[in-house]
Amino acid sequence: MAGALSDLTSDGIVSSAHNEGRTRKIVGLVLGPLLLCLLLFIGAPEGLIEATGGPLQAKKAWTVLCVLVLMAVWWVTEAIPLPVTALLPLVLLPLAGVQSLKATSSEYMHPIIVLLLGGFIIAKAIERWDLHKRIALNVVNSVGFKPSMLVGGFMLAGAVLSMWISNSATCIMLTPIALSVAHAVLGENKFNSPFTYSLLLGIAYACSVGGLGTPVGTPTNLIVIGYLNDAVGMDISFAQWVAIGFPAVFIIVPATWFILTKIIFKTPESDLNSDKGRELVKSELGALGKISIPEKRTLYVFAAVAFLWCFRGVLKDVSVLGVTPFASLTDAITAIIGVLLCFLIPSGSETEKGSAILDWKTAEGIPWGPLLLFGGGMSIAYAIRTSGLGDWVGTELGVLATMPLSLLVLLLTALVIFITEVLSNVATASTLMPILGAAALSSGLPVELIALPIAMAASCAFMLPTATGPNAVVFASGEVSLPTMVKAGFMANIVAIPVITILSLLLAPIIFG
Repeated sequence: MAGALSDLTSDGIVSSAHNEGRTRKIVGLVLGPLLLCLLLFIGAPEGLIEATGGPLQAKKAWTVLCVLVLMAVWWVTEAIPLPVTALLPLVLLPLAGVQSLKATSSEYMHPIIVLLLGGFIIAKAIERWDLHKRIALNVVNSVGFKPSMLVGGFMLAGAVLSMWISNSATCIMLTPIALSVAHAVLGENKFNSPFTYSLLLGIAYACSVGGLGTPVGTPTNLIVIGYLNDAVGMDISFAQWVAIGFPAVFIIVPATWFILTKIIFKTPESDLNSDKGRELVKSELGALGKISIPEKRTLYVFAAVAFLWCFRGVLKDVSVLGVTPFASLTDAITAIIGVLLCFLIPSGSETEKGSAILDWKTAEGIPWGPLLLFGGGMSIAYAIRTSGLGDWVGTELGVLATMPLSLLVLLLTALVIFITEVLSNVATASTLMPILGAAALSSGLPVELIALPIAMAASCAFMLPTATGPNAVVFASGEVSLPTMVKAGFMANIVAIPVITILSLLLAPIIFG
């Protein structure tokens, strides 16, 4: 990786990108506050005053809009770290008298964020004992060792793991294994190979798409679930989301595999040494040895949590001696039960005697940034709803209701996919969801048909290294050039857009009623 980065520097690409990044940050630092001050000076329009019932409430709603604009500019330009920008509501909303600190801060521990926190910690337990590596290698081993099937095996492993573990962490774990396999299969012809391109890009795309499969797969899923819960009282269960997300994974991952291996990078099956790939994968599996006691116990905890997530709708009516112990069970509570079990159950490790499945040193390594980013998005969304700004914005965007629903969903999906090529997917979803959700509610549109494309499309940007963590990991390997990624990613984007559109239109009314 270091060699790849030095090569990029010699071409002037990294230094140029660094300069552009500094310029963008400086522009954002200045532009954000300027726009905020300008909007405050202009003041609330007459329509907002009428919509909120008076100038005092209109002032609060207008202030929320000003804060949203500032956050959006700083998120787009990355003027300061994204999670730090997400802290602005904690300062600005109480100081401006929009709402109390208590009301603002409570959104940073919203039940959906608790669910995400629990999912992150349980994933750390899986990573601690290399259970994720064993699962990945066994998946690859079971699929087959023809070059195209190797690509498919790694993509399947990436998709399965990223349903439960961070997309970027999954990609970081799989990429070096894939590179070793590619070098073994290709022999001396290891550079600029269609097989290497297919393998690495396939892993990146599958890790991104796999996150759609479960609510905890990626934060954008939970942003949408949280909004639907708060705005319209739609309690989307784990199983309901899987019924939507899994078909998306099931279609998009094989479709991108076909495009990569059969159309864009036609992989010459007969010219590659598949036996070397088989030997390397089996060697990696052999190095892991038999499944250990800590791995088994971690797997049991994970299976129990997954069972409760999937079947809590059935369990809530189960009565034991006149008591319904699962009646109040939620996905967030289930996640925390899993966390507690990880710290309570002994690992059984021979090398770490007396240890639990998870220790705090490992747990505190979870990605705290997305939690803060998510909290800021939930907080500003709450302010948009309660201040009356959402109703006014929804009225102003009422023109959306005049568009054919299928065309609206298609355009929204395409818009989000291409926006997230250059912006954080969490920041994009956090900004768009409350605004477009309000527009849907005021226009009488099914809000879930606006929400689902935002969640799914935000994870399906494939063209640029900046689009997703997995894209950045693969690009940093030095084995995939930017033009190659753009070419393949554009085709993958084009595939994802109609799939997400059709699934949203067909399944949302059935699953969510």
